[in-house]
Amino acid sequence: MSKTWSRYAAIMLCAGLAGTAGAQPFTENFDDITTLAGNGWFLQNNSAPVGLLSWFQGNPVSAGGPFDAYNGAANAYIGANFNSTTGGNGTISTWLATPNRTFRNGDVFQFYTRKPATPAGGTDYPDRLQLRLSTNGASTNFGAGGNTVGDFTTVLLEVNPTLVAGGYPYTWTQYTVTISGLPAPTSGRIAFRYFVTGAGPTGINSDYIGIDNAAYTPYVCPTLTVTGSTPNGTWGQSYSAPLGQTGALGAPNFAIVAGALPPGLTLSAGGVISGTPLSSGTFNFTVAVNDASGCSGTAARSITIVSDVPGAPTAVSAMPGDAQIGVEWTAPALDGGDPISSYTATCTDGVDSHSQTVPAAPAVVTGLTNGNVYTCSVAATNAVGTGAASAPSAAVTPMGEQTITFGAQADRVYSPGGTFPIDPPASASSGLAVTYGSATAGVCTVSGSTVAIVSAGTCTLTADQSGDGAWNPAPQATQSLTIAQASQTLTFPTQTVTTRWFKAGSSFAIAPLASSAEPNSGAPIVYSSLNGSVCSVSGTTVTMVGEGVCTIAADQAGDGNYTAAAQVTVQVALVTPTEADLWIEKSAWKATAIIGDTVGYSIDLGNLGPAHAPNVRLLDLIPARIDPASVVWQCMAAVGTSCPTPASGTGNLDLVIANLPREASLQFELYGVVIPAADPANDFTPFDNTASVSLQSGSALSDPVPANNTSTATISVLAQPDALFTDGFDLPQR
Repeated sequence: MSKTWSRYAAIMLCAGLAGTAGAQPFTENFDDITTLAGNGWFLQNNSAPVGLLSWFQGNPVSAGGPFDAYNGAANAYIGANFNSTTGGNGTISTWLATPNRTFRNGDVFQFYTRKPATPAGGTDYPDRLQLRLSTNGASTNFGAGGNTVGDFTTVLLEVNPTLVAGGYPYTWTQYTVTISGLPAPTSGRIAFRYFVTGAGPTGINSDYIGIDNAAYTPYVCPTLTVTGSTPNGTWGQSYSAPLGQTGALGAPNFAIVAGALPPGLTLSAGGVISGTPLSSGTFNFTVAVNDASGCSGTAARSITIVSDVPGAPTAVSAMPGDAQIGVEWTAPALDGGDPISSYTATCTDGVDSHSQTVPAAPAVVTGLTNGNVYTCSVAATNAVGTGAASAPSAAVTPMGEQTITFGAQADRVYSPGGTFPIDPPASASSGLAVTYGSATAGVCTVSGSTVAIVSAGTCTLTADQSGDGAWNPAPQATQSLTIAQASQTLTFPTQTVTTRWFKAGSSFAIAPLASSAEPNSGAPIVYSSLNGSVCSVSGTTVTMVGEGVCTIAADQAGDGNYTAAAQVTVQVALVTPTEADLWIEKSAWKATAIIGDTVGYSIDLGNLGPAHAPNVRLLDLIPARIDPASVVWQCMAAVGTSCPTPASGTGNLDLVIANLPREASLQFELYGVVIPAADPANDFTPFDNTASVSLQSGSALSDPVPANNTSTATISVLAQPDALFTDGFDLPQR
């Protein structure tokens, strides 16, 4: 069949102005929908796309419509149909909002709705109707478009929510909604929403619906009555009194609206007064009960709290003394509602008890027996009486107090392995034996009453008495003494040679060396020069720098146990030398010759020092067997000096050398022809040639070794030559 009333020309209503909230209840029979806006109703078509119609006056059967109104005139209902959108795939979202009201839980909203019945063999085009709630006052915000709801977010009821055929009633059917879940009375609106998807003149959904006899009935508060009694209580003792009510809608909520509960008690929202009262007296207050609809009722009540004895003190501790115990505690958390006036501390050893009453902690319980074991407890008292005693303290034992007298100790000097007695000894006032120890084990140790020296430093001795069954340990007494460093002694004997010829740069060894008396630090003995312009010292070797007295110092460093040794010195005089050790060596080039041979000699001479020798005379007198006229001499080499002037000559070699430095040497050669002896009988007798070197007559120098001042060479004369000269010359061959 075609959709119902497809050509019905309904009056299209534009969105009207929202009306103000009037009287709370209302009933709308939709006799004339043009009056709705004036009565606070609001109509709006948010369909997508928007069709030709919105809400319209009902179309009765007499006018060709599908059905008549539920009550009143035949057209006294409001309708909507598929023409709210266009085409066949639109979304109808047509809104009809009630007047603004203040809603509360329990309010009732009722209405009738229906759609045309589907003839046999016809097609049912499903319709859907939502009833929604906004709690945003007079808001008419339905959102924009077919699928938005704006402020109307709460679905109260839905007719045919899944758009099924036959799901919408074909006869007038009443629907009732009771509002619930509001936290408090709330201003808002209820709105009908004709909401169909796949809608339109050619759509598979949407046909025609009508709404009639919409009625809002506000909830009327009944009389709410508070029930339950509030008995008296005792200070500090747990209290509980449940209250009840009659007449509340939903879960009630209780509160104190005037006066106050006793401190320590509270009233729960469920109506239970509970807690532990912390003040005494009579307390008057008013209880209110409220329900979910904002209805309330009140009732006056009172509670009297009576005082009690105090609770037991806690955290009791006992500190033993000499025939007494000091007792500490923490005041009880509960004073019974009346101030605590005193505390009584009692200590017992299981046989005898002793007590002390004080206004506040601490208390000192006296008259006790030292050595006995006691526990102590405390009880608090107020105007009502004395409360329970505390739990006992830990067991303690009163003990006598003792002191130690320990006199000053004499200082000592370090000695390896040294010991000394503790003197004067320490004594305890209890008469008990004292034990000794050392607080400085790196300096001294103690065995019994004997102190062993470990090192130099401050030695701190301790004296202790550990007590016994009736005496507490004595406070430790100490005495400190100084273990002074020991001294070191060096011995530095006179040097074996106390005077030395000065020669710059020459050196000599220190002999004998210094020694250190035992025991000592073990540090090496270090040598140095105290006059660097005369000598320097490296290790045990002295190097000459200048003439004068060379003072050599010996030092030995100390350590933690020994002081540095006092410096000791020895002296060695470095003087200008007064001796020049001249030497000469003469050798013949050949040991044999014949008459007529030329023979030659090498003459080497020098100065071993230590002094330079001036005007040294070299003398070689030609022997009678050598022809004086043939003698030639010449300086051949010089070491540490130069050949003298003249450096050569003939005849006797008698030459004064102006300066012959120490360690310098010269070499001369002399040769001449062998002649017959004055007596032919002696022609073949060997002859000597002696050369000598000497200091100048009257010289300030002396020659310490005169034995090496002369040297003689001997030549034997042969009747026939040993060999012919091979080179054709008659000069002697070496």
